[in-house]
Amino acid sequence: MSTKRIIFFFLCPILLSFILHVHVFKLDLIGYHVWRQTQTQTVIYNFNYFDNSILHPQRFDLSTGTTELLYEFPLYQWLIAQVNTVLGYSVMHSRIGTFILFMFFLWGFFRLLKKFVSLKIALITNSLLCFSPLLYYYCVNPLPDIMALALATWALCFFFSFLHSSKHSYFIGFALLIVLAGLVKLPYVLFGGVFVPYVFAQIRTKQFKKLAVELLILFVSLIPFVLWYAKAIPTWTENGITKGMMSNDKTILQLLDYFQHSLISSVPELLTNYATCGFLFMGVFLFLKHKKYRAEQPHYFMFVFFLFALYFLFELNMIEKTHDYYLMPFVPLIFLVVAYGLTYFEAKGYTKFIVLILLISPLTAWLRIDQRWNSEAPGFTKEYLTYQKEIQMIIPPKEICIIDSDESKFITLYYLKRNGYSLLKGELNTNVINTCYLKGAGYLLTNNESFKEADYPEFHLQNVFSKNIKIYKITKK
Repeated sequence: MSTKRIIFFFLCPILLSFILHVHVFKLDLIGYHVWRQTQTQTVIYNFNYFDNSILHPQRFDLSTGTTELLYEFPLYQWLIAQVNTVLGYSVMHSRIGTFILFMFFLWGFFRLLKKFVSLKIALITNSLLCFSPLLYYYCVNPLPDIMALALATWALCFFFSFLHSSKHSYFIGFALLIVLAGLVKLPYVLFGGVFVPYVFAQIRTKQFKKLAVELLILFVSLIPFVLWYAKAIPTWTENGITKGMMSNDKTILQLLDYFQHSLISSVPELLTNYATCGFLFMGVFLFLKHKKYRAEQPHYFMFVFFLFALYFLFELNMIEKTHDYYLMPFVPLIFLVVAYGLTYFEAKGYTKFIVLILLISPLTAWLRIDQRWNSEAPGFTKEYLTYQKEIQMIIPPKEICIIDSDESKFITLYYLKRNGYSLLKGELNTNVINTCYLKGAGYLLTNNESFKEADYPEFHLQNVFSKNIKIYKITKK
């Protein structure tokens, strides 16, 4: 197949996906997991307007006593912010930037596939991967996960190139990319698990000098990873991710329900796509029937799968049925199996069936996901979206706000573009208002219908906005 034809068939599904997402690029942040999206976009905004140092990511919430937000290393957020510096601030840049990273991921996965299957199967699998409903949703949302996935996939490409050539330049590429993937999103460092079976193979063949060089390269590469998370993780006191099942408050029946939901619903419906499931099931069947797990190269992927399975079980109480982006690392592993199943169908001459699935998969992905971008049901009080400019004109830029009942601590303040204190439901009382007021808070926002000014006699609450959201200017009597 000529290079032009390869490029054409590689780009066709990407172009179709771009067209199907055109109406999304212009939208502000809405929909599923808008909490996590506004967290990411808040950091981008603050890079643009307050502190552009990549080492000082900031948020709007003041509840912890600081605006510093040390989660993952904010490489994704900082790069988008630099685009905004040149082109002007816009959420569209975050969406388009994520889609470009998605293309980079598909390119890396295509190169990885070519090491194990034919060019034709690699192109078909990549097309189906493009319409994994999970990726179809997140490929245009401001989250660092797609970038981490792309970096990890390219790291695997370098690793298997290293296996075939023994060139340490490839191993350096692997080490640097896997560390970057882990910095951008911590769990993705587990893709580096492909190195563990290699270590045992080198020990068996007594290649100790060669292994020592590779371990040194990996150790040096990990230094920034260790330094960042040594600084960041101690600040995650309110983040249940670090404790996982060690702080579990769910019953065994609830956990089993989460597990079966992920296996029976999320894998075929979101990670794979219902249209593609036949290839996945055939791939799993053939993999077990032919005992491919005993072959040399599958050992590498099997160990990575094992690590992510442990990660999944450890975070099961946090993943529940809603946090589907935690499952994203499984997508490339699943589609390697899809490619194996596809090889069987192609060898049997089921060309028309394969073409039919290629045509159906974009439709099934669109039907499953497109309703998530609904401005009438954005995932929060929609007046913050509808009247955000009007509200921002009412509240001066340097004013500090009290937000009643926003558990996310990000969504409302993101739309206000103001610093403030986000309170949990039921947390608002006179003492809290007084404490925040003494710290400089001048406005109170609430969508609680039972809120009454008379319940706070110590304060004069001047209503300055009332459209499902009530905004009060606070002064003390």
